[in-house]
Amino acid sequence: MPRRKQARRTSVWDIQAILRLTHEHGLSVPKGPKVSERLKISKTTLSTYLLRAREAGLSCWPLPPGHDDATLERLLFGLAGRRPQGPSEPDFALIARELKRKG
Repeated sequence: MPRRKQARRTSVWDIQAILRLTHEHGLSVPKGPKVSERLKISKTTLSTYLLRAREAGLSCWPLPPGHDDATLERLLFGLAGRRPQGPSEPDFALIARELKRKG
């Protein structure tokens, strides 16, 4: 069985290029093929990163002072993924009730 191609994580440099091209040069998602061809990313990925940047309050270029690569990555990807679950004990009373049910 062929393996799926692993998706390339877009680097912070690529995200800065997306923000620069869309804000400084006035390119938008409908004109996204120009941006997506330059950076070799899809229009969906382009719009996703623009949405994340807008939600993080980054709607201008150049970025405000103090926004280095680590800060930018934290702002855009800080809430990505599931929150880690702590090692908690299962509710044994609930499990016992469920096991006693018919069916």
